[in-house]
Amino acid sequence: MRALVTAPGNTATVQDIPVPEPGANEIRIKVHSIALNPVDALYTFNPPAPPGRVVGSDVAGTVDKVGPGVTLWRAGDRVASFLQGATSGNERPGGFAEYAVVEADLAIAIPKEVSFDQAATVPLCSLTAAQALFIRLKIKPPFPSPFTYVPKSAESPTILIYSATTSLGLFVLELSKLLRTSAGNPYRIFATASPKNHDKLLQLGVEKVSDYREPEWPRGGTIACIRKSTWSKDNVREDVIGIYSSVWVGLGKDIIYNNELMPADPSWRKFTVEIYKWLSSATDRLPISPNPVRLMPGGLDRIVADGFTLKSQSLYYPK
Repeated sequence: MRALVTAPGNTATVQDIPVPEPGANEIRIKVHSIALNPVDALYTFNPPAPPGRVVGSDVAGTVDKVGPGVTLWRAGDRVASFLQGATSGNERPGGFAEYAVVEADLAIAIPKEVSFDQAATVPLCSLTAAQALFIRLKIKPPFPSPFTYVPKSAESPTILIYSATTSLGLFVLELSKLLRTSAGNPYRIFATASPKNHDKLLQLGVEKVSDYREPEWPRGGTIACIRKSTWSKDNVREDVIGIYSSVWVGLGKDIIYNNELMPADPSWRKFTVEIYKWLSSATDRLPISPNPVRLMPGGLDRIVADGFTLKSQSLYYPK
């Protein structure tokens, strides 16, 4: 099969490699669409491991083959999922290929009214948003979870989404609109964005949008300086504890990321299974809206030249 594979010179090229076989409790997806994430470009041009690994995270397509023990899916089912492709020191293939293998319970059923292109935007970024809201901020999610929560009893709890028109920001917004307190009150949603995107966010349900480039937008408030502009997980204030993690912890395997080991955590994997079940629960449309899509011609052959160039210029919608 053809696949985008990391190559010498801090790049990736389309190569012919063997078609992967699904193992026990795995499915093979014939890939119809992929979505580009900044990490796909970042770790192609700054590889954390030697060349020879398939690039790419988000995929959508049809189940081509099921491995032993799989009962959730059958050939022909429309699914979306994500992989850890070439983003760390782990030897795990990615999804920018004609076929990809994923664990059966880490896939999302694509509803009838959702295209492959739309579905490909969902797996990685919606999970990242959910991890932030429902694990880190300890807000009770609209689906079962292995984590415990203290019900929010405030009359009008608020959420601020910074840079809300990024792919991640839009998924945080979609999930936030579903939140309710123990008394049934909706959350108030505030956001920052460039002025050109304010009307869009107001239409999507944000109560108030501010321009994050405007120095006076807090209106007398104080912005806490947590870390310097040069990133290091230890480069924070003495009274601030940095939390270092990655969305790939949700895959339930040890993750080597930026030369650090993040051990496998069954609870995080169970969380992924539960949100993907929830996303799969409707037959016509997803419970949250996919990101807007910009279609790019050329397939695998144009990802590095066109797609990665685009992602290096902008993190904002469309996906």
